Amino acid sequence: MTVAGVVLALILLLVLGTFAYAFATLPDPSRMDLAAGDVKVNDRNGQLIEQRNAQGVRVIPVKLDGISPNLQNATIAVEDKHFYEHHGVDWGRVIKAGIIDVIARRPQQGASTITEQLAKIAILQSPKKTLGRKLREAMLATALESRYTKKEILELYLNSIYYGHHATGVEAAAQVYFGKPAKDLTLAEASLLAGLPNGPSYFDPALHKDRALARQAIVLDAMVNSEMITSAQAEQAKREPLKFVFKENRSSQAPHFVDFVFEQLESVYGPSAVNKGGFTVTTTLDLNLQKAAEQAVAVGQKKLGPLGADNGDFLAMDPKTGEILAMVGSADYLNNDIKGQFNVVTALRQPGSSFKPYAYEQAFKSHKLTMGNMLDDTSRHFAGGQFHDFDFRDMGMITAHKALLLSRNIPALETMQAAGVDNVVNFAHDMGITTQLKSEVTTAIGSSEVRLLDHAVGYGVFATGGTRHDPVSILEVKDKDNNTLDKPNAPGGKQVISAQEAYLITYILKDYSTQWNLGWNKPFAGKSGTTNNYRDAWMMAYSPNLVIGAWVGHTGPGNQDMNGVYGSMVGSSVLKDFINNGLTQAHFSVETFKRPDGLIDGPPCASNANVSPSASPSPSPSGSASSSSEKDLYLPGTECKPAPTPSPSPSPSPSDLLSPLPSIVPSGILPSPTPTPTPSGTPAPSGSPAASPKSS
Repeated sequence: MTVAGVVLALILLLVLGTFAYAFATLPDPSRMDLAAGDVKVNDRNGQLIEQRNAQGVRVIPVKLDGISPNLQNATIAVEDKHFYEHHGVDWGRVIKAGIIDVIARRPQQGASTITEQLAKIAILQSPKKTLGRKLREAMLATALESRYTKKEILELYLNSIYYGHHATGVEAAAQVYFGKPAKDLTLAEASLLAGLPNGPSYFDPALHKDRALARQAIVLDAMVNSEMITSAQAEQAKREPLKFVFKENRSSQAPHFVDFVFEQLESVYGPSAVNKGGFTVTTTLDLNLQKAAEQAVAVGQKKLGPLGADNGDFLAMDPKTGEILAMVGSADYLNNDIKGQFNVVTALRQPGSSFKPYAYEQAFKSHKLTMGNMLDDTSRHFAGGQFHDFDFRDMGMITAHKALLLSRNIPALETMQAAGVDNVVNFAHDMGITTQLKSEVTTAIGSSEVRLLDHAVGYGVFATGGTRHDPVSILEVKDKDNNTLDKPNAPGGKQVISAQEAYLITYILKDYSTQWNLGWNKPFAGKSGTTNNYRDAWMMAYSPNLVIGAWVGHTGPGNQDMNGVYGSMVGSSVLKDFINNGLTQAHFSVETFKRPDGLIDGPPCASNANVSPSASPSPSPSGSASSSSEKDLYLPGTECKPAPTPSPSPSPSPSDLLSPLPSIVPSGILPSPTPTPTPSGTPAPSGSPAASPKSS
């Protein structure tokens, strides 16, 4: 009893002390500061990338009677439906949020009232989420309620809240988004704006219109539930077309990357705190590599633009840490014709044959196949469709090594079946692909959409010898007083495959540039990808200390297909300029690959008897299309006997059959599967439905 009493007394003392400190440090509730501090975003070396609000964010204070009642009601409905009933703190919401957070075992339910948000934004101006700050916030909210009327609090709030696009306050937001005064906003416009403060970057209608409209629908439904409007009015507002103007000026050295960083900051600290707190953010970006990436994209546009490639992106990442070193989200951020503000690096696109390494790696590591085993490159049916390569020729029996290096489609489908479709899908997710993949054999040749950001993580596993590092963009965040708010610890890597298993793919792909005459002068492994009708062209490449990837496509008006643009052409233009020129100018040293111990050298196989019998991909050949001088690598226990020297045959050799470009399944050859819906929040930049199945 004595011990329990002492413990209870200590707890009570701690609580009272916390309350006393919170009360003693309360600022003057009459100090309403609507001016925003600078938000500086620096690269890893301290160079300024972008300074937001350098001359003061757009703030146009307006009286409450100058704000559309539609906007007032929409804000109350979605942010604080009991606004006119509580006295600063909605204890019912607090209790409900606490219960939900306990059940979810993490902070999940918000409970701040409009008055509490005003206290946080205009007085406390601190993004730190601590118990002490929440207590001070609640106390200030109560003080504000005793000093100001509800209408005055609502007016102050609507003039303080951040709406995105450098607009603080609803009047500035109305001008930026719709080019009109706040008093003239329609129900549709008002409900759209009222939903933005919850996540101005995430719901930005310029970048993510589908997210913004989904949020607008939530606001309108909340207004119906609060009996502010009828269901018919809500449905009419949802159907009303919105005419955005986006009146703002911006200067940035990496606008897509800064948008990416701000979206993360807003999710951690809250959008208004980020844009009011005078932040200085040190990021992972290297401006020297960023400039090289932008130049490389420009080179690609100059060379491939005449063939219909009006857009392109680029990503560079450190595979050892996951740190993003360069990000170019489109060919021209300010070009609305190609939807330039949309970041294609984080969008879903079909990867073509750049997906094939995942299928081969799963087959290799599960001992269903080795690079020396024979695969049958002969046109045939798979999954109800007739498949062949773009040259309409068959190479016959070739090794898996040669099949991946030459990017042949039929052997890739054969490999997918041998490895197991679901096994490959699960393995790709382990490698870093976060989006849904179709459980179909055609996923091996790129029919399922992926993000370049995820794809770079996956190729980074090969680069590091089997360890995955997820993307990192922020190194440190400091407040206006130079206090460190956050210095995230680098997330630990996850071992996905062994160094020996990873090197099997590297051993094949390190010769890709030479095989396809890409002209790289530094030691990178690589793999291209091209989709049906030349809708998407990819090139991925990696060294032990750098992963790079680029995409080109057509997102502007007219046909979305390009005219004969292959992924290898991205490699010989975009990546070639970055590797040969950009890295040299940025003084970036590329590490060379080192073969790990534990692998066995050997010739191609005479038969497939060394692999699992249930998964032998093809019958033993009587002849081989592989060169007798070809050298393969094997995991211990999977090596096989050498293949017999093939007798002369009238069949053409692989070199005769090899096209100067990686293979692609021609349009119309494959049946179109049901398109995989784009996940919410990641719209395709062109707004068009997914194309049909893809190949190299």
